[in-house]
Amino acid sequence: MCPAAGDSDTQVNEWLAQFAPPMTARLNAGAPGANLTDTDTYNLLTLCPFETVATEKRSEFCDIYEELQAEAAFAYNADLDKFYGTGYGQPLGPVQGVGYINELIARLTVQNVSDHTQTNSTLDSSPETFPLNRTLYADFSHDNQMVAIFSAMGLFNQSAPLDPTSPDPARTFLVNKIVPFSARMVVERLDCGGASSVRVLVNDAVQPLEFCGADASGVCTLDAFVASQAYARNDGEGDFEKCFAT
Repeated sequence: MCPAAGDSDTQVNEWLAQFAPPMTARLNAGAPGANLTDTDTYNLLTLCPFETVATEKRSEFCDIYEELQAEAAFAYNADLDKFYGTGYGQPLGPVQGVGYINELIARLTVQNVSDHTQTNSTLDSSPETFPLNRTLYADFSHDNQMVAIFSAMGLFNQSAPLDPTSPDPARTFLVNKIVPFSARMVVERLDCGGASSVRVLVNDAVQPLEFCGADASGVCTLDAFVASQAYARNDGEGDFEKCFAT
């Protein structure tokens, strides 16, 4: 729901041109007449994880993946794809997660949804389709949308842009840690006799939540968490309107 948003094609293609040619040359040398392109090479690499997950057993394509020592290059391709797709590197990436953050705030605070971006106001205003009196909520989404939500919230903040020609080993934006297969975020509202608090776990890892002053256990007060989400509460601070600029 952001037609003006860009994509990660430029950065991904630049990285593909950096890492894939030697791999493509090796594959073509071993398979005369195949005439594989760099894009074909990348697609062959993807078959290792995807077929492994689909069949629940190691794919034979992983032999190619391992022979080409493709792990680091393949992982960085994913980092670039998500970072510049719906993450911090895409100017209109984080705004695509604003609607969910505002729905999350409504659930945490037991108040009606206040949002003028992607949410469905008809569904969100009805207690039948958007109840606020539940102990547990479960939502299902796609990794691209999860990256937008994480970026809107302020998780995995990558201060420097990712270089499409040279991976920074100290980068904090690592897709294999952020949205692996079956990625999940758990947001807990904690009531321990005092003020309500919030804790966030991504793939079972407690997040530090520096943006709301969390303590060493990753817990910050509910009020501080809500206050830290000004970008979402202000409907993306003008970014949502840019989604439809012509």
